[in-house]
Amino acid sequence: MAAPAPRFPDLIPVNEACELRQLEPSGAEEIFAAVCANREHLDRWLPWVESTHAPEDTRQFLEQVAANRQQGRTAAYSLRIRGQLAGLIGLHDIDQSNGTAQIGYWLAAAYEGQGWMTRAVRALLAMAFDGLALERIEIRCAAGNVRSQAIPKRLGFTFEGTLRSAQRLHGCSVDLRIYALLREEWLRLRPFFRD
Repeated sequence: MAAPAPRFPDLIPVNEACELRQLEPSGAEEIFAAVCANREHLDRWLPWVESTHAPEDTRQFLEQVAANRQQGRTAAYSLRIRGQLAGLIGLHDIDQSNGTAQIGYWLAAAYEGQGWMTRAVRALLAMAFDGLALERIEIRCAAGNVRSQAIPKRLGFTFEGTLRSAQRLHGCSVDLRIYALLREEWLRLRPFFRD
């Protein structure tokens, strides 16, 4: 008999100004508005932006997230800074049998360069390693997306290699850089992280 799907927290406090709130289909309008306000900024690296044309597109994505959450495959959150939507972050492709998952994220342009996403990723790592007892977390970034790559580097991830032509973006293939962190590395590094 299969193990029951893990339960994910509805809310993950990051610090006094920041929290992660579980995504729900009811948030489609707000998230779509944030995507529209940051369309040029996000479209540079995220292939799904060009196919997001209406709130219904976002609602369908959120419904799929909810279905994947019920199966224990996805834990996705809005990143809130002082109550305002600043981006999304999620643990996806969760494989309990192998103890692995990937983290994906995006951040609105107004919040870049302030350490918010690094803090959010650190909070999600705590849930993944401490709460779910996973063994390995990956972050995959487009080869040219230096800002996105800075986050796993800052958190002690190891660069493991490049997946060549692994993602379609604006009709072209781009390489993805793979960064990974193991549970034993997290346990060793965690005491050195500061907010």
